[in-house]
Amino acid sequence: MDFYEIVRGPLAMIAFAIFIFGSCYRLISFYQKGTNPKLLYPKENLTNGFKAVFLGLIPFATRFMRERPVFTLITTLFHICAIILPVFLLAHIVLWFESYGFNWGNIPDNMADAMVFFVLFACIFFFIRRLIVPEVKMVSKTSDYLILIALFVTFLSGFLAFHQIGPYRPILILHILSSELLIVMIPFSKLMHMIVYPFSRYYMGADYGNVLKQSDW
Repeated sequence: MDFYEIVRGPLAMIAFAIFIFGSCYRLISFYQKGTNPKLLYPKENLTNGFKAVFLGLIPFATRFMRERPVFTLITTLFHICAIILPVFLLAHIVLWFESYGFNWGNIPDNMADAMVFFVLFACIFFFIRRLIVPEVKMVSKTSDYLILIALFVTFLSGFLAFHQIGPYRPILILHILSSELLIVMIPFSKLMHMIVYPFSRYYMGADYGNVLKQSDW
């Protein structure tokens, strides 16, 4: 078994195992902290909670987003591209078909390329923002920068491998390794927001709506 097979096989299984067990642990911890009687938590309010979850998904729906139009636009498009590309990229669909025998529609290659370039631009934008915006720099950790670097490497290497630019096998291995690094980091970094988002937003909605008497933030 060569290194490519190791990266694609055992290392991939280890990465997904760490992701699954780590995420379960974080969710349990999240729940325990939320039910701690020593913490101040608002009276249950379904309307405020679900409103917060819903508004957080709509661009410019909250005052925070409207006050930062450039950041909101780039963030929204970045998330759309980062979600759609891995799922609907032709090369990934072919791998799923070869492994499990089913497939689905893919996005055009030229659209995929444009989305890759936007993700790369967004990674640079977010990286610089963490360096120069004081309130963002203050709360940034090493893992935050590592996430952006790993994302940049993942999408760039994927683009190069798909178009067969440079040494194909090393670039493909780099693409897989950087992707696995991101998977492993999910439970232990801010990437965890993709899992706990509805729970945290629900709590914030109830908190702002009932305790602080605010409907938008």
